[in-house]
Amino acid sequence: MATSAPSPALANLSSQITHLPHNTTQEDDELLKAVLGYLKKKNLRTTEAALRKEADIKDTDEVLHIDKMKEVLTSYKSRQQQEKAIVQYEALCNFVEKSLEMYRGELSLVIYPLFVQIYIELVLAGQLHLATDFYYKFKNRQEGREEDINELIRIKSKEGLQINSTFSHYRTSKYVVKMCKDSFNCLLSHLQDNLHVLLLNLINMHLFVDVFDGLPKQPSQLALSNSTILGDGKRSVNEQKMYYGVHHSSTRIQALLDPDEYEEEVEGALLGAGSSAPTDAKRKKKKEKTILATVRKGKTDMYAPPAGRVPYPPQTEAEISANHEITQELSARYRISHGKQPTIAFYTFLNAVGRVNNATMSEDCKLLTAACHTGIVKTWSLSRQKLYRIKDTAELDQLNIYDDNIMEMMLDTERSASQVLSFYGHMGPVYDVAINYNKSLVLSGGEDCCARLWSLQTHTQLVSYRGHDHPIWRCAWSPLGHYFASGGIDQTVLVWSTQQISPIRVLCGHFGDITSLVFHPNGNYIASGSSDRTIRIWDMGTGNCVRHLTGHRGTITSLSFSPHGHLLISGDEKGCILCSISNILDTFCKFQNFF
Repeated sequence: MATSAPSPALANLSSQITHLPHNTTQEDDELLKAVLGYLKKKNLRTTEAALRKEADIKDTDEVLHIDKMKEVLTSYKSRQQQEKAIVQYEALCNFVEKSLEMYRGELSLVIYPLFVQIYIELVLAGQLHLATDFYYKFKNRQEGREEDINELIRIKSKEGLQINSTFSHYRTSKYVVKMCKDSFNCLLSHLQDNLHVLLLNLINMHLFVDVFDGLPKQPSQLALSNSTILGDGKRSVNEQKMYYGVHHSSTRIQALLDPDEYEEEVEGALLGAGSSAPTDAKRKKKKEKTILATVRKGKTDMYAPPAGRVPYPPQTEAEISANHEITQELSARYRISHGKQPTIAFYTFLNAVGRVNNATMSEDCKLLTAACHTGIVKTWSLSRQKLYRIKDTAELDQLNIYDDNIMEMMLDTERSASQVLSFYGHMGPVYDVAINYNKSLVLSGGEDCCARLWSLQTHTQLVSYRGHDHPIWRCAWSPLGHYFASGGIDQTVLVWSTQQISPIRVLCGHFGDITSLVFHPNGNYIASGSSDRTIRIWDMGTGNCVRHLTGHRGTITSLSFSPHGHLLISGDEKGCILCSISNILDTFCKFQNFF
């Protein structure tokens, strides 16, 4: 019986297989059996015999079933594509290293995300040995990403990728890379001229290249943007309008602000920015002096939000009185200078059962509240004034509400005097506590996924707020009261009101745990820091993210706004402190190597 001639494509594949060494791997053996099965099915006996002789395979050896044969041949084609992607990636790395110095920094921004995507593609395709070889061959080219790639090598399967809190986002979200138009054209020309289609597909699928007009970024700017899990923040977010000023007509804000200090702070910040263009520095300085003139005249800051933009209830007489006391306390504070250093008082927790997870002081430093690992919330009075509880209802009915000393008469000074209060209710460790500005309420969050509100007047729990699916790491009060926020492992920030038990805002966007929270002094915005190394500023009025700040190389551990609201200070676990100015999109100053 005559045999038909093999097709050119099959002959090419056969020629590749026959040149394999005799010590082939199990994967190569399956590939040989798959080709032999195909040749036998097509009755191509001459080619089959030649392949068996060259590969030293006996006629009695079994060949693969047709379904298994298709699977193996498809896998072989996929492996060829993956090996080709690795070759293209190596060519890209060499191209970036040899490119002009002014473009090299921005071009190198695509090296790390492509490294991650190729490794994940290899793991998902079952090519674990190839993925490991690729990892160790190119891991030294991922400068500044040592901690991340050490975590990447632990991913060995699809299930391992799904449970990884960092790299699972690389398959669902796009890595943001900012580069100038010239750098982008240089990258695109290299990929297109060399027909690197596989890298182009990876970039289109998993990267978002934000191209801007102008000169390439400087190395100091690149260091701030190439540090987060998913790259830089999108310009569309940072270009939204933000009212970062405060109403200086408030006596409390006036007490917080010192125009002379503010002027020195602005001048120092402008010098620290290192602007190469004197005209830009003068323009910024003139703008800041206009703000200073506004402060001295007692007018409203031009960048302050409109009154009533975020609704706050009218203050009660007790709140007005407490606000007045805080203002007096702030006004009496001693001004610190280089020649007049303060005396610092330290407090030590002795005989604490378990450990103290967090502690905070009231604004006037008269109360101290601690979050204990045993599930207890403790509050101490740091002054001579003890913590009194309000009298019972029957006793309150006998008081004259028009008496001048009604507030003092309401307190049970005989039976409830205490220097420390202990609140029980959490079903696990408490991780964070916060005191509202008039020292009447304590907020706590913990492992039981609940934010609990405690009264310093009745010495009881008032409300248990449930909305988180996982433990709460951080909670914070609005400086104007009424609203508070909580965040934790579920990567969301929930905004609450003391007047209802359900959250009024659910803020989503972080790719890691919420590790720090703070309200803006004007009460219209919330800043959140995360283990994804980014900071987001949320608008209370709309619930939108109006700023996405990058630059940290570790988990954000602390956030603080300046009293005038124009500066945001952030710290991370790596000992780095960043100073961001609200009307400039990029990071303003960077301080590091503290530890």
